[in-house]
Amino acid sequence: MRLATLALLIATAWAAGPGAEVVEHHGRWESGYGAQFYNVVGRLRNTSGHALRYVKLRIEVLDDHGKVVASTETYNESAEALAVPDVDAKALLASGKVKPLAAGAEERFRGSFLKEETPRLTEYRVKVVDTPAAK
Repeated sequence: MRLATLALLIATAWAAGPGAEVVEHHGRWESGYGAQFYNVVGRLRNTSGHALRYVKLRIEVLDDHGKVVASTETYNESAEALAVPDVDAKALLASGKVKPLAAGAEERFRGSFLKEETPRLTEYRVKVVDTPAAK
């Protein structure tokens, strides 16, 4: 029981970062458009006390031994376009098209792993990695 409590505390601490925390998340295998993928969805909360430009998260999938076998970075829902490879993130942010996340506000996030590109996984974890203040 103590080990399970410790593991939960570590997972919760891993999910929180400076300025934001992951409130809830879940993952499952899904299929669509002829592909299978592991989809992780959840909600995050701005805990910074001020508006944030965006919240960047890292989702890692782990094998049976707890080794990271794949990872992806994603953003809160209003800033998802920042994850698109061909998008000029600086220009997008400068344009004002990315809505800041107000202090205390919650938003959804999502990230996916294609089955054909992802080794066998047994669990995943989500971490907040960047939370710049809105200008």
